[in-house]
Amino acid sequence: MSINIKTNIGPTTKSLSDQGTFRNAMYHQAKENKRENKIQVRKTPVKDDNSAQIIKNEEFRLLSAEIQGELTNVEEQMSIAQTAGKALIEVENTLIQINELLLIVNNETSCNSALMEADQHELEELIEQINKVADETSYRHKPLLDGSHGVRGVVNGEYLEFIDMLPDSKTSPLKGYEIYVTQQAKRSELCGQIPFSQYMVENQELLSIEEGGIENRFVAKKGDSVDDTFNHLANWISEREMPLEIVRNADNFLHIRHLQYGSDYKFSASSFTAGVISSESERLTPATPGCNLMGTINGIKCIGHGQFLTVPENQEDIGGLTVRYTGNEVPPECFAGIVSVVQNGFQFVTGSSNYQSNQLSLRNFHASYLGMETENVSGFKSLQDINVLSVQKVKDSITVLEKSLSEVTAVKDRIESVCYSIIKNEMRELQEKFGRKLFTSQIPDSEDNVQALAEQTKSKITEDTCKSSMAQAHQDQGNVLSLLK
Repeated sequence: MSINIKTNIGPTTKSLSDQGTFRNAMYHQAKENKRENKIQVRKTPVKDDNSAQIIKNEEFRLLSAEIQGELTNVEEQMSIAQTAGKALIEVENTLIQINELLLIVNNETSCNSALMEADQHELEELIEQINKVADETSYRHKPLLDGSHGVRGVVNGEYLEFIDMLPDSKTSPLKGYEIYVTQQAKRSELCGQIPFSQYMVENQELLSIEEGGIENRFVAKKGDSVDDTFNHLANWISEREMPLEIVRNADNFLHIRHLQYGSDYKFSASSFTAGVISSESERLTPATPGCNLMGTINGIKCIGHGQFLTVPENQEDIGGLTVRYTGNEVPPECFAGIVSVVQNGFQFVTGSSNYQSNQLSLRNFHASYLGMETENVSGFKSLQDINVLSVQKVKDSITVLEKSLSEVTAVKDRIESVCYSIIKNEMRELQEKFGRKLFTSQIPDSEDNVQALAEQTKSKITEDTCKSSMAQAHQDQGNVLSLLK
């Protein structure tokens, strides 16, 4: 009986014991799971922090690459501008040397052919220096001062010639700009009313010509022919460097004409015999005044000066456009032709979020393209033509030189302005980037990297700025760097 009781109680007791063990195991398992969950919960933020840091580091890397790219772009732009600027400083210094030479020659009282020849040789060498700089100045094998990066013009029309345009002008439409001439340029002139005869030659006809406030007298040589007298008169005018010419005709009328076009050039003349050149005997008669070219370009009334027609500089996109019309008559229906211009200057763009564009147009600085559009008696078309072979030519050379020097200085000043603008815009752009993307960050781990990039950027900008004497002339380096502080 007792066996049965033990037997019946034994399995029941074992079952309860096993259940307790199972529950205890389940309890410990649940507790362990909770502990692991807590550990996982605590580890999760660490994983998230690492991901966030990786993202921030990647953003920092991209920003650093972007800034380095911009700095490379700025460095290239500055290099182009600095190369051209340095060359123009050399051209400017050479022009100053030419000016000093011309002033010395102009003040010389004695005429020494050997000395004049030496001065002319020195002048030619100085001009050749300018041409050498214009031909050889380049950046990465691309010429800078040959006009390929400036304003270029093409005309379509008889007697038309493109002269110049403001460097900041824009490219014209495909159809170009129409040119209308309403009045051709004329020169002042004076013509006799009766023929010059052999009788007047034999009586030693007296002629007086006044030009530029100076009066000169010519006496016909007895025994010469009328043709010889006219030839002697032409040589006499040339020797005295008067800007006049004798216009020959079959009827032997004495016809004197100024060499320059426009209303600014005048002269007077008289003859002993009334009607030979003056209406009254030995009384100066003013020549018929010349007149300036008149017309329009693209419908805009232009300023005429001699044979040149210029759009007023206050006209946007087209201001300063100058053409020359050499025709002696007004063209049919006043239509002279069409001029088209192309702006091929450098476009310097700084900033990635707020683009700033600076245009730098570099004209042709060869001597044959400097000093154009300068009215002068000697007929110099450019700096290339000037010489010191006569007093008048020295004076005209000084006039052409002054125009050339102003052209070079204007572009050099523009280069300095562009350099300053590039630095200023880039510094502002970098300041905005640092303030927006880095300095507002709340991640302590990246602070050192931010500061390192800031210092690197400041050093790079400082280095580029120091390379440019032109940029330093316009701004204080301390003020520039303070933008990044």
